[in-house]
Amino acid sequence: MNNRLIGNLALASAMAVLLAFFVTYRGAWARSTSTLEHIDLLVDLRYELANEYVDEPDQQELIEGAIDGMIESLDDPYTQYFPQEEFEAFNESVRAEFTGIGAEVTIENNRLHIVTPLEDSPAWKSGVMAGDTVMAIEGEDTLNMPINEAISKLKGPAGTDVSITVRHASGEEVDITITRAKIEVQTVRGFKRNADHSYNYFLDPENKVGFIRLTQFSERTTPEVLEALQELKGQGIRALVIDMRYNPGGLLNAAVDISDMFLEEGQTIVSVRGRKVPEQVYKSTSDTLLPEIPVVVLANSFSASASEIVAGALADNGRALFVGERTFGKGSVQQVKRLLGNNAGALKITNAYYYLPSGRNIHRRNKAEDEAWGVDPSENAYVPMTPDQRRERLEARQAQDIINANNGQEHSETVTPEWINETLKDPQLAAALTAILGKLDSGEWPVVGKSNADELVRLAEREQLTKQRELLEETLAEVNEKLAKLDDGQPIEDESVDAEAEAEAEETAADAVIEEAVESAEEPEPALAP
Repeated sequence: MNNRLIGNLALASAMAVLLAFFVTYRGAWARSTSTLEHIDLLVDLRYELANEYVDEPDQQELIEGAIDGMIESLDDPYTQYFPQEEFEAFNESVRAEFTGIGAEVTIENNRLHIVTPLEDSPAWKSGVMAGDTVMAIEGEDTLNMPINEAISKLKGPAGTDVSITVRHASGEEVDITITRAKIEVQTVRGFKRNADHSYNYFLDPENKVGFIRLTQFSERTTPEVLEALQELKGQGIRALVIDMRYNPGGLLNAAVDISDMFLEEGQTIVSVRGRKVPEQVYKSTSDTLLPEIPVVVLANSFSASASEIVAGALADNGRALFVGERTFGKGSVQQVKRLLGNNAGALKITNAYYYLPSGRNIHRRNKAEDEAWGVDPSENAYVPMTPDQRRERLEARQAQDIINANNGQEHSETVTPEWINETLKDPQLAAALTAILGKLDSGEWPVVGKSNADELVRLAEREQLTKQRELLEETLAEVNEKLAKLDDGQPIEDESVDAEAEAEAEETAADAVIEEAVESAEEPEPALAP
């Protein structure tokens, strides 16, 4: 058997990934001659590179490069190939289940910081407290350790141990051994914690205004929303705020189920269609849970996908007032396909688009000024927030989720829009409560924000891009100054931008480029350390 044939046979399992782009599971070889010619070209190209290139190339990198090249040619960030190990992690995120210690973490002062342990998690049971600094993991210093690396070290099979050293807020350092377990992530949260650490789903108990915050749409989200609403219904709820800000989306079925809880039978929730996908229209059923109470939906420019479906379905059907900002514009549908071959991984491929009840395509495909994308706030309910306001709101809001001895004792004051603005630094939530109180009082939605959202979005984008340009011009001026010193033979001192200024520049840039993924926003939610 010649070398070329041996090389091609060795490549067979990896080529299964490439073949998946051209063949179906059945009748895989019943394709056109041109398709087979393309595959032959890839095989020949791999052979020549593997055998003739001046340095011996890595075979796996060649295959991955071919895969990446095909996917990148689509110019679609949502079509992705997952190697087997990454596919398993993707499935975990969809199920909202992980194995690990169970804590929300972030980076503070170049070290891993515990935002809060999750309720009843291994971390919580082992004595890890909100505000702890993780000094070491398995004896390895965490100073300057990237957050993804730290999370990876904390993860592991259920039943295994991980040892960490934490510094409590008191300054005391202790060694803690935690036995990892399966963690079920709560995707529905309330306004604050009760004394038993469960969530309180009332925003304004006096006026019976409920509040649920959806962090993603997973397999757990529908039953969690149902449980929260049943609890509120039993306590005489009169109105509801649904907060989906920073929600990156998730499962279509969860978005449809949650929309269905508020709509009368027969109303359109969303329709899906694509080049090879016949139109499918999702309509509400008779399972309406809260058909009459006033509802306000909160969403912003980092609310994407499934959260846009819920916002659009409730707003387009006149069932809710949408307060906030135009949403992200991720309206493409992805199907996950397991690929041929052992451990070949999977392909998440865009095969359709979402359309709102109004017929509007949510997806933002380019920057054409006259193109409609995303979901716009309701008339007179456009309430933008600056990057500084967002950071302040996030810092204040984190206190609502932390599990500690003070749960159930905070916020004894009557919750009013003024208190929300002053204490929680959240003008969007304040506007939502103002709208609901006005609706309960007069039966009409009051003016709580600005109008002409399209123009305001363009102005906001222009302002952010202008600021980004100014920052880049400043950086260019510094570089030119250093080059001039080098040309004059002068030494260059360490003039690196300090961490705070650099972070501010990155945050502004992230705000300005709205095509970036939701997760790359300048004030990300704390990460989960499974």
